Amino acid sequence: MVKKGYKLTSASGDGPKTCAFFFSDKGCRNGANCKFSHDAEAAAAAAAAPSGGASDASSSVVSSETESDGEINENKAGAYASLAKKQTPVATHKSIDVGAANPFWTAPAVETPKEEQPSTQEKKKKKRKKSQSTPAPGENIFDLGNEDANNQKGDDAASPPKKQKKVATPDQRQHPTNNNTVSPNGVASFRNLQLPIASFSLPSAHVAQTASVTTSPRPPSPQHEPAPTPPPKPLPVATPAHLKWKDSVIATRKHDNYQNAFDFERKQQEEFSQGISSPHHWIESRPYGQWCKANPAAIAIDCEMCETKDPVTGTTDHKSLCRLSVVNADNPSEVLLDTLVKPEWPVSNYRTWVNGITAKDLENVQFTLRHAQMFMQSLCSDQTVVVGHAVHNDLLALRMKHHTNVDTAMLYVSKDDDGGTPSLKNLAINVLKKQMPEVHDSVNDAKIALDCAEYYRSKGGNVAPVEKVFTRKTRSDPADTTMLLVHRLPTTTQPNHLVEMFLAYTSIKPKNVPDIIFSGSHGKCNVEFTTKEHAELAYINLAGEEREDKTGKKQKRVSLKGGGYVCVRKMKKTN
Repeated sequence: MVKKGYKLTSASGDGPKTCAFFFSDKGCRNGANCKFSHDAEAAAAAAAAPSGGASDASSSVVSSETESDGEINENKAGAYASLAKKQTPVATHKSIDVGAANPFWTAPAVETPKEEQPSTQEKKKKKRKKSQSTPAPGENIFDLGNEDANNQKGDDAASPPKKQKKVATPDQRQHPTNNNTVSPNGVASFRNLQLPIASFSLPSAHVAQTASVTTSPRPPSPQHEPAPTPPPKPLPVATPAHLKWKDSVIATRKHDNYQNAFDFERKQQEEFSQGISSPHHWIESRPYGQWCKANPAAIAIDCEMCETKDPVTGTTDHKSLCRLSVVNADNPSEVLLDTLVKPEWPVSNYRTWVNGITAKDLENVQFTLRHAQMFMQSLCSDQTVVVGHAVHNDLLALRMKHHTNVDTAMLYVSKDDDGGTPSLKNLAINVLKKQMPEVHDSVNDAKIALDCAEYYRSKGGNVAPVEKVFTRKTRSDPADTTMLLVHRLPTTTQPNHLVEMFLAYTSIKPKNVPDIIFSGSHGKCNVEFTTKEHAELAYINLAGEEREDKTGKKQKRVSLKGGGYVCVRKMKKTN
């Protein structure tokens, strides 16, 4: 309720001021002590004046409050009671029965928006939900059918939130002091970077001359769909030292799997969608110029990787860099860099059996991925030749876009596997007549790849197919395997497609889907489950037709969206 105040005024002219309360029924309570006149003649004149005479300049007394026609009382209580008895325009709501509620509560003004607003928000939520649940065209090669199948993922298929609340990344937490000498254009030389290098060596890191031990080759190479319109790629032509690698670079690019394996843009988008990295976490080699003329024309690299997991989102990075070795290809005896690398996320699998690196080795390491990227950017121009075996794996671990590469996995072909790529171990024994140690040593691997690339170049590319002397060393008996082989995969297939397929068709989430190995127009990969029982149940729940392949192993067909099928095969023969 609006509180009303009153003010006494008098008409213009001379004479005593007349008491306004004198005209009320109760009269003036101050009586003779009133400071205003109670003169009867003045009162009679005031009584004779019209009640609405506030607009008349000759009216004797008016109230400054013109909103109410109620009586003017001598105190607040009397005034409020008087106003309540009269019908005033304040807080009037026609045809509204509010019962015992506050009569000044305007129901239509409150209830109507409350009813309409949630309705509008609900529509927006439904529209947004519908938009999010509709897959983009070509998102998955499998026809997953209905929305319920996709919703079976639940907590198992943890997708990264839109906004990740991360702990400060290593590159945000620490930056090495950089009192470096710089080139004339202000770029620091790679030789003068003050980096917290963590040296590492294996006791058995040597190359023997015998060939009797069967060891594991490198992990399979990730292959991806070719980029629709790849940008022009530079060739090494800056100096004679660059130019001698030109034919090997061209031969690498001609391999059927090159566009898939070195599709850095696709991998960048995959990592972004999975919450592993953002675009600004990637680097790209800069154009050749005065700043790098003193740098080597070619280098050989090898990286060791481990598996890490984001404790906030549960996202797993299967190719987290944990060791980097760089050899000067112009002078192979010079190791430009060999250091352990501290992963950003906690390590969930050190893969010690592959790389020889343990938790204790990484305990006090300060060298991070960003330090590695800093070194590579100061070393490599877009014409620097990067030599390695399945070197796209190393570049992906570095999150470095670079296309002037010589990849020995693509220069040589496997004799017993049509279209397949030979392992570095088989290359070493076939080409160099050297045996490699069981545990990978990245310096040694880089030098072996460089020697094989030099041999290919010296022969003008006329090299014999590589015999498969060593086979992949499995860590468990195939009879107790936790894996299923998925093959006949189209080149557009991505690992997350297989995860979604198994979730939709079997309600079982694979433990790990490695990078798909492509050969020609099809690919394959071993999908790993938590236990062999999970793998068996996933196979049983697939509704496809069961057949035996030519080796007698059972497999089922799974239909694709645009026609055709893929095969899911058991790893052992069963009755």
